[in-house]
Amino acid sequence: MEIFSNYTNIIKKALDSNDLLKSTNESYGLGNPQSRYELKMFSAEKNNLSLSIGDLSSVLSKNGVTPILNQQIGHHPDFRHLKGTTNTEKHYILSAFIDIRKSTNLYKRYDEETIYMITNTIQLAAIAVCSAFGGFIQRIQGDGVFVYFGRKGLSEKHATEHAMSALSLFTYFMKTDLKNIFVEKGIEIIHTTIGLDLGFEDKVLWAMAGINQTSEITTYSLHTSLASKMQGYAKANQIIVGQNVKEEAANDLSLYEVVDEKRYIFEIPHKNFHYTQYVFDWLKHLKSLNYVVTSPLGKLSLKSIVPLNFSNENISALREVASVNKPYYEK
Repeated sequence: MEIFSNYTNIIKKALDSNDLLKSTNESYGLGNPQSRYELKMFSAEKNNLSLSIGDLSSVLSKNGVTPILNQQIGHHPDFRHLKGTTNTEKHYILSAFIDIRKSTNLYKRYDEETIYMITNTIQLAAIAVCSAFGGFIQRIQGDGVFVYFGRKGLSEKHATEHAMSALSLFTYFMKTDLKNIFVEKGIEIIHTTIGLDLGFEDKVLWAMAGINQTSEITTYSLHTSLASKMQGYAKANQIIVGQNVKEEAANDLSLYEVVDEKRYIFEIPHKNFHYTQYVFDWLKHLKSLNYVVTSPLGKLSLKSIVPLNFSNENISALREVASVNKPYYEK
């Protein structure tokens, strides 16, 4: 998708540079430092990464989505006043755990700098997309990201919609854009696994964890914990959501399928409490959004940046469709 072009370009340069350097070393016993995509180049380009997501932010603003700007990890702006106190507060939140899988296998072929640039770029894509949808980056965990969706003054329903759309868009990037790069290189494909759950106001306690500067503003909630557990049941490029998410979204029931391996992610038998987890059909959800369009070849784009010109590939696809609609088509 066009909005991820800055991210995919950096990953391509990192992979190409490493392969070129390795080939030069094997052939001549030395490398060409001028051909190397180095960390200082990556650092310079990191500041421009969010530019392509600007197209997304523009579209989302027209759909009533407000990003959280100037974020400070671990200090959600709506609960920052809890810092340095023993005060607590009740407020709903959606918790999302995004993990990047199979990146360890890159060490079989690439050096540490290249792997850092690849995994960090993927993380930055997740951060940019979630932030654009009003998500708050609570924590960076290894190759993964922990995100909160929800704010004071924003309904649970709208926050749920924003979370599901953000995570769906990121998963599309992983399954499509990133996959194409790794297939070209003949290396094992990195994928994502995601867990998402919603805790309502009476089930979420906000408080400061830690002490002084070794602290963060965090939530104490069954549903924050369950989001992490659900992520563990997700297969490659799957999003697992909790029962509260499904019910609050109140959208097409065909988007959800019970997790076969473990239907109930949490149970309290004596209270007859059985909490279900579902595989979420994120691709079908993406195609239903009013600002996403599908090309004849099945590729997704934002409406505001759909290419005005047709490629030969597009024309061939249209010819195939039109051929069954005679007499309006002529070979």
